Amino acid sequence: MSFVRYPPGRANVWIPVGDARSAAAGLSLLTFSKPLPLLAQRILHRAVLVAGPWLLPGRREPWRPPVERWDQVLRDVADVVGPVDEVALYLRPQASRPGAAALLLQKGRPAGFLKVREGLDHEAQVLRLLDGGDGFRAPVVLGQGPSWLLISAMEPVPARPFRGIDVVDLAGRIQRLLAKLPKPPGTPDHWLPMHGDLTPWNLRRTRGRTPWLIDWEDAAWAPPGCDEVYYRAAETTLFGTEPVPTGYAEAAAHWEAVISRRSDDLPLNGGMLAALEVLSRPSSR
Repeated sequence: MSFVRYPPGRANVWIPVGDARSAAAGLSLLTFSKPLPLLAQRILHRAVLVAGPWLLPGRREPWRPPVERWDQVLRDVADVVGPVDEVALYLRPQASRPGAAALLLQKGRPAGFLKVREGLDHEAQVLRLLDGGDGFRAPVVLGQGPSWLLISAMEPVPARPFRGIDVVDLAGRIQRLLAKLPKPPGTPDHWLPMHGDLTPWNLRRTRGRTPWLIDWEDAAWAPPGCDEVYYRAAETTLFGTEPVPTGYAEAAAHWEAVISRRSDDLPLNGGMLAALEVLSRPSSR
């Protein structure tokens, strides 16, 4: 198998070039959020579907396993979904987040989305509580094994951030679905369950009106307003929207502590910290 790596610079998405449908599916793993990169992705996706993978610029590279025991994992997964023809690979760009994820393809069509790393039991537990979502679409667990988790895949088309969401309503739905999430000892009584990484790039629209909400590994109990505050800080940093005070000072302090410990995505972190300072102020509503 041969691959090209995208996007320039990060090169964390490996796109198979064996056939048009598989290559187009691999392009869907690019997680652009701003209009111009999204437009370029959509144009290239369509062109590759029509004319073939030869259109993809970039050096062709041979496949190499992204993690240990990769071949054994694929054999285990084949017991769940059947043999896999091609794989589109996603490597997390943050050095602090190891592991790999892959879109498994059968004749160019998604058979599932595979995550391979330690500590996936928590995410699997959360996804089972969600039961597909409520007002949003959440992945469904298809299979699980030692150090791997297989979930349903989004449609293999370029996905764009879902703008204009009522984030307060969304956070309430998440809280209700995760009401049975185990609460660690010592958790304050007033804390609520949260998604834990609620951002525009994790709330994405593919086909239809209902968006996907992905990446549930950080779901946990946290101060009230945490999901709303984090989403608004990310939205401000990404799209330049004006932050509006929310009054959730405890939630903002929670995220300030978390973000200050991060060593990846420093420009993003700086923008979010600046937004959190405004978001923490008393609300006028």
